[in-house]
Amino acid sequence: MRRVGWMLVAIGLALIPARAQTPSVESMAGLPVLEGGRIMPLDSFARLKLLQFSGKSTLEGEPALAWLARLLFVPETVEASRVFLINHPEVPEALGINPGDRRRFSFAELHTGLHKIHQMAVAAYEIADDDRSPVEKEILRLYHNLQQYAELVQAFQFTIDHRDFQIGSDEVNQMLGLPPADGYSFLDVFLRASRMSDTLSRIEAKDSADWTEAEREVFRLSSLLFQWSRHHRALPIPMIPLHGHGNEDWVSPWDILAMGLATPELRQEVSLLQDAVRHYRAGRQLEFDLAVHSFERSVLKRAHPGRGIRHLGMELNYNRLDLFYRAKIIYGLAFLLGLIGIMTEWKGVRWAAVGLTALAVVPHAVGMVWRMMIMGRPPMTNLYATFVFVAFVVVLLGLIVEWFQRNNLGSVMAGFSGLALLMIADRFSTQGDTLGVVVAVLDSNFWLATHVVTITIGYAGCVAAGVAGHVYLLQALFKPEGHPALRSTSKAIYGLLAFGLIFSFLGTMLGGVWADQSWGRFWGWDPKENGALLIVLWCAVLFHARLGGMIGPRGMAAGSVLGVIIVIFAWLGVNLLGVGLHSYGFTSGLALGMWISIGIEVLFVALTAPFARRAA
Repeated sequence: MRRVGWMLVAIGLALIPARAQTPSVESMAGLPVLEGGRIMPLDSFARLKLLQFSGKSTLEGEPALAWLARLLFVPETVEASRVFLINHPEVPEALGINPGDRRRFSFAELHTGLHKIHQMAVAAYEIADDDRSPVEKEILRLYHNLQQYAELVQAFQFTIDHRDFQIGSDEVNQMLGLPPADGYSFLDVFLRASRMSDTLSRIEAKDSADWTEAEREVFRLSSLLFQWSRHHRALPIPMIPLHGHGNEDWVSPWDILAMGLATPELRQEVSLLQDAVRHYRAGRQLEFDLAVHSFERSVLKRAHPGRGIRHLGMELNYNRLDLFYRAKIIYGLAFLLGLIGIMTEWKGVRWAAVGLTALAVVPHAVGMVWRMMIMGRPPMTNLYATFVFVAFVVVLLGLIVEWFQRNNLGSVMAGFSGLALLMIADRFSTQGDTLGVVVAVLDSNFWLATHVVTITIGYAGCVAAGVAGHVYLLQALFKPEGHPALRSTSKAIYGLLAFGLIFSFLGTMLGGVWADQSWGRFWGWDPKENGALLIVLWCAVLFHARLGGMIGPRGMAAGSVLGVIIVIFAWLGVNLLGVGLHSYGFTSGLALGMWISIGIEVLFVALTAPFARRAA
């Protein structure tokens, strides 16, 4: 009896209609789209938008591409997702939302306050950019993100059945060749609009009072097509190439429809997009994948084989492997082992720390080379890339120090610097496309590979000396005067600072040659030029003071730590000021982080240097 009961339950469960499962969207990850002046895979576009909205590359454990697919195809399913990052609690409070301890909010929460957000954004926009408070800048950022979110929601509405296109006349259904259904999409009617031309011509000569029911329905549908086409212009996502006069332009599906372009290839491609959306909404995985692949083949067949098209797969794999994230984890472990080793002097821990650091260098180096191949550029093209490169150079310098000294100092330097600088790089990844088009002032592969690489290596040398300076001042608080560890750390500081001085000087000279070629003058006291000069002068002052007996190892250590502040000003200060010919990477919100880091460095020196013991 019990067995029969379980069988009935099983049969009952089998008869319950299965709920449509959300298909995997991996098949659409490599679709080419135009964003920020370059062709990228849709997966990169999804990551950029999610980072822009939320500051994170995943949402509630869901990959960015899966989130974007739901936003485009079934937007009602993401309204409750907390995707909008708001850094200032005053903003949600002004909308009547209690933020509590959270910083991310859903569209459903913000929807009722859209009118107020618009009013606040208009008021903030009328204020000069330099005079805007952080809260006013946050309001504008939120408003911009909400606008883009709304545009993405509408991007594929042409594929989804809408009540505007419910047809109540069987005669019109037959005229358009549509099967009986409760509703149709814009595209269903648009692709059959030519069948209404005879009826429209006929009713133009008739008084509207004499129109038949079918004629009224045709006029209504024609008017709706026109209204929708006008309303849905300039929407994302540019994913269909158009060719004319030797040029290639990428436009969104809506622009294809709004412009009335209806070549056989374009009609097929927008129809394939509609098929993909409908199969996704119905949970049909195989049919969804087939539609996406057919669309991708059609687009790639017509697209010019430029760099973006050729490297779509490479960029997709770069995203998937996330090599810098893997490197950060290994650097963190190496740093912890290095700390243990420097405190215990246990050789086994030292070798493990060195091995992990060397292991982390592999994904770090491969990631940089991968970026260079995708962009066709040297390793430095934006602030994000400079942090990645400086981290790599400092790690190599740490390994060199460890090779000569064999006392865990290099492992600590390398592990800490690799982890910290890659984490800072992540902060800049939220500002936009890290593989984006190079700004005009940097558009020279030769000078990117000479001046920018050289000056950045100089930054790395000074940063490495500063890290060693931190280690020395901490060691000098606990170890006796003349301890071998103090002497070895002091030697490392001296060598690293000399390395930084040489490359900073060479980079500054090369920058002057580039400036002479580009702007007709070798030196113009530009803020960036002044920053590079300050690094050279500061290092020179430290060496002269050391040789003159004015400072000892403790003074060199403190000076190298303060030298990090000079590097911060030279590296990031221009981007904070937003002035000068070299101001090509201004980043909103940089000031607070920069001043906090400077304050921490000054406080560290003030609390440690007066009490530190001498090396000898």
